[in-house]
Amino acid sequence: MTVLEILRLTEMGYSQRKIGGSVKCSKSTVGEIQRRCQEIGLNYSQAAKLSDKEIKSLVYPIYSSRKVIKPDPDYESIQNALKQDSNKNLQYLWEDYRSDNPEGLSYSQFCERFRRWKADTGQNVSMHIEREPGKEMLIDWMGDTLEIVFDSITGQVFKAYFFVTTLGYSGYPYVEAFPNQKQESWQQGHVNALNFYGGTALIFVPDNLLTGVTKASHYEPVINQAYWELAKYYGVAVIPARIRKPQDKAVVETSIGWLETWLLSWLKGQKFFSFAELNKAISERLAKLIERPFQKRPGSRLSNFIEFDQPCLRPLPFKDFEIADMITKRLPDNYHVICEASHIT
Repeated sequence: MTVLEILRLTEMGYSQRKIGGSVKCSKSTVGEIQRRCQEIGLNYSQAAKLSDKEIKSLVYPIYSSRKVIKPDPDYESIQNALKQDSNKNLQYLWEDYRSDNPEGLSYSQFCERFRRWKADTGQNVSMHIEREPGKEMLIDWMGDTLEIVFDSITGQVFKAYFFVTTLGYSGYPYVEAFPNQKQESWQQGHVNALNFYGGTALIFVPDNLLTGVTKASHYEPVINQAYWELAKYYGVAVIPARIRKPQDKAVVETSIGWLETWLLSWLKGQKFFSFAELNKAISERLAKLIERPFQKRPGSRLSNFIEFDQPCLRPLPFKDFEIADMITKRLPDNYHVICEASHIT
């Protein structure tokens, strides 16, 4: 899927740096894959018809059938070199390493393993991330749930799960309550959030949830197939928040904490007789909360959204994305499978 996604984002006009951020590889790796695909005349529409194995055999014909495990360099000496000489960076040290080890790690693997070594040895530092207007939409579920939706006939109580998105620059939030955290709710939340904002950001930044990321990985996360289809429809890149990197989703975490105080605390103790009624109350409450002034920066979430984020959002497609759930099953000899108790031939 990595090569396929690189081809898709390349044809959409994304830079190598942004593509690398989306698929979790270096800019140089993206360039190498683009070059190889160009040499063999492979474009996105052609690759989309092939399996991952077929794509890899075309792009990497020599190494498609074997996997090489390469030893780690001396990370302690790399760390010391960075500390002792501010003019040196990982790119410089990698090139020096490759001059002595021509068959050594690629730049992306070199950086990734070095970051893992720093994390394992407690030497990681947290960096402030500058957000750009209209660039990112951060997505998560609130950790807290509320049992506040009642069936007026049976008296049954339903738990409400709260889907949250925020725009990276203004922190402008969208909140919607759902009866579950299934894929359908996850996708519907995205569609409704984009309609609420009136446009789409360049990048989705979800947490590593199964509804968004099938396989959480520091180096190459696997995006859920149904979620990937949604991203393709809206023409965005999906860059999941890195594992154990709280700064990646600081904006949404801050918003969730703020909303748990000013929204969920306000909702507690109330009774609603449908999720539509609950979401109407959430919308009315948010309309007031977003006008509250920031404590440490000028304006409010609403004013920052109107001034900065809104003008940078891209227009939405004419129609909403059609919600779909996708599963992968091995087809038996009788061409007969069961999906959610339904028999399909």
